[in-house]
Amino acid sequence: MRKNLLIKIICSFPVILVVGYFVPAIAVILSLFRYVVYGKTHFFRTPIVLLIAGLICLLPRGLELAMTNFNFNLGIPYWTEIMAHPLYPKFTDYGKFLAIFSVILLVVTYVLRSFIEGLSNKFSSLASSYYQDRAKRDDQIEKDVKLESKIKEIEAKQNTPHAVKCPHCGKTNHITGTVGRCKACRSAIEYKGK
Repeated sequence: MRKNLLIKIICSFPVILVVGYFVPAIAVILSLFRYVVYGKTHFFRTPIVLLIAGLICLLPRGLELAMTNFNFNLGIPYWTEIMAHPLYPKFTDYGKFLAIFSVILLVVTYVLRSFIEGLSNKFSSLASSYYQDRAKRDDQIEKDVKLESKIKEIEAKQNTPHAVKCPHCGKTNHITGTVGRCKACRSAIEYKGK
């Protein structure tokens, strides 16, 4: 979207400034559209450039106030004609609009950006702690399953009947575990593994 020539022209500062002189609402919309297009790379550039343009527009008014309050003359040719021109009040209003809009835009974007970054950091820390807890829980479940299978294996080995020949009477007995009693002579017999 940034490489489209029409969008580059619409989002350029000269277009925003010229359109803002005639229709300030469209300048606000174009400035916000510029944020959408160039927001990540030039976050503070738009309000700062608009603030500088507004201050430049207000510079003659500031010089006029300074000259009347401190009684000095800069010797600028045609100064009185510039100040008496019928478009000058609209130009001053335009400078005020740019300055106020840029300060509001700067504050709102700074607050929103810090709020969004704070929320993003909070959610990422919550997500990482959730995944760490989930990984610990999965590891614990895996250990429990392995332990349970070993216990079942040991119990299965212990409960498997073994054929043992009685050393006293010679009868073959089936015992579970490693020790038992002969069914014929009741003497103790023991299974000795292979």
